[in-house]
Amino acid sequence: MTTAIIGTGGLGSAIARQLSTGGESLRLSSADTESARTLARAIGPPAAVAVDNHDALRGADAVVLALRFSVLESVIDEISDSLAERVVVIPSNPVSLDSRGKLMRLVPEGQSSGEVVAGWLPAGTGLAMAFGTMSANLLESSSRRAPEPAVLFYLTDDDRAGAEVEHLIRTTGFEPVKVGGIKQSSRLEVGGDLHDRVVGAAEARSLIAGAAGGTGPGSSQ
Repeated sequence: MTTAIIGTGGLGSAIARQLSTGGESLRLSSADTESARTLARAIGPPAAVAVDNHDALRGADAVVLALRFSVLESVIDEISDSLAERVVVIPSNPVSLDSRGKLMRLVPEGQSSGEVVAGWLPAGTGLAMAFGTMSANLLESSSRRAPEPAVLFYLTDDDRAGAEVEHLIRTTGFEPVKVGGIKQSSRLEVGGDLHDRVVGAAEARSLIAGAAGGTGPGSSQ
């Protein structure tokens, strides 16, 4: 199968390396073309550098938008005519640094990033939130853990997107565990109760079930 990865910064590069190790073919695109070329050379034949973001989608079964949240909407707008009926995976955390170097959230209070992103996508797009639950370094160091694989949590409201993102998660050397629907995306983000968790499947399901009766942002629906 072939996956497009738009964005070859730290996290995008980590995802690409782990997918290629698992046998996935990749089409890479980045605003920094040299970064994409360097990554493709390091990966070898499974990775090809696309001419642009539209070209990256050619022949791809899914696209991972490994971008800063602040530029995500503009890139979605750019390629929106090619996203309908595709699966889009978003690892982006809706945070940035303010003028004092402190983290600030980029979506309105009371809204989840998943709901915001869903509103940017054209009808028919299958959206899944995944891969942003770990930093790039932790993602790579936790991949293909033995004897029990570590979990990568994901969210979706779309069965087709769920099947595709589970394939990608397994290809990167993790066990996929669904947390719930897109509205619960704050649980996977920086500051969320499931962010940077390196756990096995049993503990992962316990964490999800333990929040089921809660009333805060981590409660299940």
